[in-house]
This record gives sequence, C-alpha cells and structure tokens, in this order.
Amino acid sequence: MIKQICLDTGIITLLYSKDKPNQITTLFNQIRKDELEAHIVSPIITEAFFQICRLRGKIAAETTIATFLNTYPIKLINLNQSLIIKAGLLKCQYYNELSYNDCFAVAYALNKNLTFHTTEKKLGKILPNLRIKSYIF
Repeated sequence: MIKQICLDTGIITLLYSKDKPNQITTLFNQIRKDELEAHIVSPIITEAFFQICRLRGKIAAETTIATFLNTYPIKLINLNQSLIIKAGLLKCQYYNELSYNDCFAVAYALNKNLTFHTTEKKLGKILPNLRIKSYIF
C-alpha cells in the first residue's frame, strides 16, 4: 500500500520557488512516481494560488496551479461536515495560532492519521498528536 500524506500550502509554494530545496524535489518525484499519495484539502490550493499571484501575478498563478494539478496525481479533498466541524473546533481552541486553512489541513491529517508536510514551525508544539514532517526554507 502506498503511504498517504497531507500537504500544506508552503510545500506547494516551495515547489515553485527559485531556490527549491532538494527535499521538495525528492518529495514531488515520489508523488509523481506514485510512491507517495498526496492529499490536499481544497482551500490549500486557493491559498497557494493567492501566494503565487501575489508574488508573480494572476496569469502565473493560473498557469502554475493548472500545471501542478495536471502534473502530480494529487488527491484533492473537498470539505464535508465532519471536516468543517473538526476544523472549527481547532480554530476555536487555537484561534491565535492557526489560520482557517491550517485548521482544515490539520483536521484532515488528524482524522486520517496522515503525516502533515508543512513549513510551519509551531505546529508540533501546539498539536503534539499531529505527525509532522517540517521543511525549512
């Protein structure tokens, strides 16, 4: 069985950065080769679009996100009632520490017991039950 993981926005934006870390290249090669199954909660794609748009413009963001979704076999996760409630509970508990998108992605990773790949540094301290793979840029 292929190992399943959950990706955060920072991982996607690092993939398209000028100085892409080797760890990111390796990660996405594994995803492309179906050695890892990457899950992304749909609001994370919106946030990645925003980050790219802010740095490089609307057309670059549209092209980059379309290329990303067509290049990598990503399992895009839509929000459902259970995920919305779990994310809401996280936001209620950690309202100063977590963004709404963090709450959606973390809730999904916790519900499915997936390792959460992120660039966030504080998550391990506030969510000790969350399995985290951190990337530094």
